[in-house]
Formats: sequence, C-alpha cells, structure tokens
Amino acid sequence: MKIKLCLIFISAIFLSSCSDSKVSVMDKVDLKTPAIFNLPDLDGKYVDASELKGSYLLVNFWATWCKPCVRELPSLNNLNKAFKDSNNFKLVAINVGQSKKVVREFIDNKSPIDFTVLLDENIELSDWEVSAIPTTYLVDDKGNIIYKVEGEKEWDSIEFTSFIKSIID
Repeated sequence: MKIKLCLIFISAIFLSSCSDSKVSVMDKVDLKTPAIFNLPDLDGKYVDASELKGSYLLVNFWATWCKPCVRELPSLNNLNKAFKDSNNFKLVAINVGQSKKVVREFIDNKSPIDFTVLLDENIELSDWEVSAIPTTYLVDDKGNIIYKVEGEKEWDSIEFTSFIKSIID
C-alpha cells in the first residue's frame, strides 16, 4: 500500500512538472500601472515618459555602487544593440540617488553605456515601487508597466531577447 501511494505521489509530481505552461523571464504585472517619469538625462535635458509612448520601453533602475547593477550593464548594452533597428523598442536606465557628476564620471571612466541614462537624484519615483536594485520594468507601447523583474540578469541571453521580441512584435 505504501509503495502504491509513493508511486502515485511521484507520478503526480512528474506529471505536474511536464505541464506546457510557459515560465516567463519577467513577472507579469496584473494592474496596468502607467509608467510616469520626467527626469533629466546626463546633459540636463528632461525626458518625459509620455514622449516615449508608441514604443516598448525597458526601464532599469540602478546605481554605480550596486555591484549586480554594474555587472549587468554590458548585457544591457548588448540588448540595446540587438534592438537598435527596432522602431518600437527603447532602453532607459534610471540611476537612483546619485549626482550627475558621480554618474557621468562612472560612465566616462568605468562603464560606457550606449543608451539613455536618467537621473533620479532625490529618489522621487516611489510610485514605481522599487524595493531593490537592479529592478527592471517592461512598459508597453501605450505607456503601461506590464512586466517586472528584480536582480541581476543576462539581458543579452536568448531567453530575454526572445521574450522581448515576442512582446514587441
């Protein structure tokens, strides 16, 4: 009897692990929250999220002192290059709590970044509910947050590039 129950239990686990449900590389955000920001870039020009509607937008929150944030920057650069010819995808990094001088020096001397960097020096974007960095959001072409993921990722991996391509196409 015990052997029979054990076999049934193992079979149930096996069958449930064989489901064809897709595991997403980012967590779906159920409430379509508008992506709102109006922040300066490194040249002092303000960028408003509403100006970017019509394109899907990957928004990465980071800081220069955050080792996982810094480690994922090259893969974000590669992702940006992979989608550079796409008219409906943009990548924005929002630096959290650091001065323009600190961020500019970091980019110029340590880690070049090939996409838009915005500054949230006073940590004003509390509506985004960033509880850890790096945190990255995918915003749809209507300006709503649709996916979120926390932690360091390999953005240029086949999993992420395929995922993003499947969303924006």
